Amino acid sequence: MLRDTNFLAGVGDNLASRNAVWGIMRPATITGDRSMLHRAIPLFLFALVVAYAALLLSTFFMGIWLIDSQGQAVATDFIAFWAAGKLALQGHAVDAYNWAIHKDVATQEAGTAFTGLFTWQYPPTFMLVTPLLALMPYPVALLVWMGLGIGLYLAAIRLSQGNWHASVAALAWPAVFWNVVVGQNGFLIAALLGGGIALIEKRPALAGILFGLLTFKPQFGLLIPVALIAGGHLRVVGFAGVGAFLLAGVSATVFGVDAWTAFVDSAGRINSAILSEGRTQFSELQSLYGYARTLGFASPVAWSAHGLLCVVLCGMVVKLWRDEAGFDIKAAALASATILASPYSFIYDLVALAVPLAFLGRSGFSIRELATIAIAGILVGWGPAEHIPTGLTAALLVLGLVIARMVGSQASPAQRQSDPAS
Repeated sequence: MLRDTNFLAGVGDNLASRNAVWGIMRPATITGDRSMLHRAIPLFLFALVVAYAALLLSTFFMGIWLIDSQGQAVATDFIAFWAAGKLALQGHAVDAYNWAIHKDVATQEAGTAFTGLFTWQYPPTFMLVTPLLALMPYPVALLVWMGLGIGLYLAAIRLSQGNWHASVAALAWPAVFWNVVVGQNGFLIAALLGGGIALIEKRPALAGILFGLLTFKPQFGLLIPVALIAGGHLRVVGFAGVGAFLLAGVSATVFGVDAWTAFVDSAGRINSAILSEGRTQFSELQSLYGYARTLGFASPVAWSAHGLLCVVLCGMVVKLWRDEAGFDIKAAALASATILASPYSFIYDLVALAVPLAFLGRSGFSIRELATIAIAGILVGWGPAEHIPTGLTAALLVLGLVIARMVGSQASPAQRQSDPAS
């Protein structure tokens, strides 16, 4: 999204302890006799959640989040959704893809001014949600959006791992804070991805519907059909296809076919601005493509590197979903690979990294794994960095946990017992 990156930087500059923001998943079944750690981790995770709430309140009273010191709304990424909803209510959904008109509506209706652009770049299917938000004042709508998102996110985590510790840990995952700060859709992505994967075997129809809804952000659906076909879950594929088709049909009926034409045109301009020109800074992109561009490599080289990564991820997903590996490992692999395969992802999108951790956490974590998760959490909590691919490294660390579990599951019992740290 083309947006005013000074807002996120401003929040970051006011968080003196942001390098301490990190989270881990489900401590309830840590292997080995670690009773003190067993008791301490849930308390620490809860303290992190409280700290996030305190940080949000402090930014609110400092006038840098939600409402400024003059009583005006503070524009964040969410204003793109809200303004698109306003245009849809006015019967001008097509104009949401006109950057100038969209910004004019955002500033006039919200009563705020901002530099740069918060563009609407989603398919008309997502616009079916935004008019409901636009019925409320901007600050209220943002809070409602975040509240609903968190509820859906926690519901997906409960499906992935029915344990209250997991819910606390999911809230403590630092991408949660970044997503709330900018009012983005990271919670919805995590909910649809995690819920869809969790329901593949038990409720294939519902799983397919959730995957169909995820098409509002198609870059996060690259590997899902690959895994489903490899695993023989063709019913899920069918329901996903039908669901996505019906959703597109409804949006075309409500907003007109011209809205889809405008979306396709806008998508090309957005991709050029962000992926080619780097108008939001390549270091903001938490992908291998973004990191390669940050290092100064030309677009063809960056695409080649990212394409190679996708081929490797695809091969891993196919192998796992065709084999008799445990479902938790399959699910965690698909979720983490889905995040890494997207060339277009930001720090708030990494809320979804809690999904693979939730699946892995069903059988508990070793001390070594907890340390790895802590490092990943610190990197995500640090946020985008110019010289360090924080989000990309965190996602690779989570994928490394999945691979280690996969290798460990194939080892003999004698081999597993010989490693006391596992």
